[in-house]
Amino acid sequence: MATNPTWYDILGVAPDATPEQIKAAWRAATDKFEPGSGTSQFRLFNEAADVLLDADRRRAYDAELGETPREAPAEPEPEPEPEAEAPPAPGPDAAPEAAATEATPEGVEPGPVFEPEPEPAVEAAPRTGLLGRLAAIPVLVLALLAVVAAAAIVLAVVVGTDVHDRVQVYDAGPDASAAAERALTSVLSYDYRHMEADRDRAAGFLTPAYRKQYLKNFNDLLTKGPDGSPGPAVKTQAVVKADVLDTGIVDAETDRVRVIVFVNQSSVKGTGQPTIFQDRVVATMVHRGDRWLVDNIKSY
Repeated sequence: MATNPTWYDILGVAPDATPEQIKAAWRAATDKFEPGSGTSQFRLFNEAADVLLDADRRRAYDAELGETPREAPAEPEPEPEPEAEAPPAPGPDAAPEAAATEATPEGVEPGPVFEPEPEPAVEAAPRTGLLGRLAAIPVLVLALLAVVAAAAIVLAVVVGTDVHDRVQVYDAGPDASAAAERALTSVLSYDYRHMEADRDRAAGFLTPAYRKQYLKNFNDLLTKGPDGSPGPAVKTQAVVKADVLDTGIVDAETDRVRVIVFVNQSSVKGTGQPTIFQDRVVATMVHRGDRWLVDNIKSY
């Protein structure tokens, strides 16, 4: 019996593959797509990597793979009931029915037969107006018309809701993608000479939950240790600038969109030469009020 391919099959790795092997397979699979192409295969590779590179989700997925569903036994077909035998046809010598052959006693003339007169039929008074026309329509037809009308109302509501949702999802993708590009330009950049200003500007693009995590990591770059000694960014006089090359929509819902972002980061320490890092991150964007905010950033 054919089975659906697993996430391991899609990426072409063994079930015991290491995270490094999974990440390498994902990169090799997605490198052949142009940024922002948004094909179904591209999204499939991303979804496989999301599951297999998350330890908790991978354990849950492996547990699901270990369960083999049992097939329900087929119910036996009911045996056909024996057909009832028709009564035998009367033969030529069969006696006629008693009612048709009852003889009159000898010497007695048959008397007249009186049949009861039929009672006159009482005609119902004709109905007029709407009630009269409705009464002339069979009940089954009325019931069918009621069902059709109700189905038409439900269909109109469902179709209208579905079209509205599709329009919202269609609009959500480009808006979230543009917001992700603006946000990551600030979130992934900083200058040791004005770290606090860079931090506060970037925090405005984040949800409250993700902002808390971001501020903790950023403050470690700014200061290190309980004595307030300078952190690594200040010590090395680091200046990091992020340039977004392109974006693509991984998947989209009305209020939640995942965007893959291709980024070049230029890092200069002190008077040294700039170093360029090419990176790909997936930013989870959520809609809050009238804005799209970053709720998570995951690097690949």
